[in-house]
Amino acid sequence: MSREFVDSISVGNNLGAEKAFKDSIASKVGDALEVKRKEISKTFVSSSTGHAVAVDNTADANEE
Repeated sequence: MSREFVDSISVGNNLGAEKAFKDSIASKVGDALEVKRKEISKTFVSSSTGHAVAVDNTADANEE
């Protein structure tokens, strides 16, 4: 989890802990979905053209 989650729990701020938890999970799920979307799009493009397609991930690396 995050430091905010732990700090909120330790002082008894359940609403703050809930928000930190939801934000953390949403971020992790969003990242996992983005990775899966890229994997699927690569296979979709290569299967529909019959050729493997090189993908430039440099723009994605700059976003992180």
